[in-house]
This record gives sequence, C-alpha cells and structure tokens, in this order.
Amino acid sequence: MPMITLQLSRPLDADTRLAVTRAVTDLTAEVLGKKRELTALALSHVEHWSVGAEGVGGSLTAFHLDVRVTAGTNTRTEKSAYIYAVWQSLDELLGPLHPASYIIVTDIAADSWGYAGETQELRHVRARLAG
Repeated sequence: MPMITLQLSRPLDADTRLAVTRAVTDLTAEVLGKKRELTALALSHVEHWSVGAEGVGGSLTAFHLDVRVTAGTNTRTEKSAYIYAVWQSLDELLGPLHPASYIIVTDIAADSWGYAGETQELRHVRARLAG
C-alpha cells in the first residue's frame, strides 16, 4: 500500500512518465514511510481539463494526485511535507504547474481496504498477535 492515482492535463512522453512515476513512488516511500514494493500508481491523461470553466492549456500543466493510505499511519506533519515535496518534484518535471492542481492524502479506515484479499486491519491484528 498505498494506491496513488495521478491525472494530468497533458500526455507525457515515455521518459517523463517514468521519471514522474519514480519520483512520486520514491517520495511516498521516503516521506510517508510506505513500502515501495507495495506502492501502486495509476497515471493517466485527461483530455478535457478545465479550471474555472476555462480549458487548461498552453504552458501550464494541471494535475490531481490522490494517495490513499491507511488512516492513522501518517502524521499531519508527514502529510504536509509530502504535499510540498510532491509539488516541488512535479513542478521540476512537468512545470510550470497550474496553481489549481491538487494533492490529496486520503485516509481510509484499516477495515475498509487491503490487498491480496486481506484488509489492512487483519494484517495489523496478525502482526500484533505474532509480536
């Protein structure tokens, strides 16, 4: 975990797509402390993107990044640092960025999601019983 969805207002070439994927994955591991090997990222281009009912185009890139994590596993400070670091990284790789681009850290209850057929809550309980 976690699951990251990144939508962009413009398509990327293969090299930039790889650089963005690596940067976001690395920051998720480094700043939020998530396991890199379990971090999934879906990246897509949204053809019709608008802000204030006006199409986004020209030299600005708009984006929406949503990273879903288990509730209670990150502090406010970590989330704030993550949002800052991701913005800086995407600005470097894709900039200039449209100011109405969003990074959202979504906290999901441990009993409401999981992977490989098991909830995060079950994993947590199993680890506590084993430890």
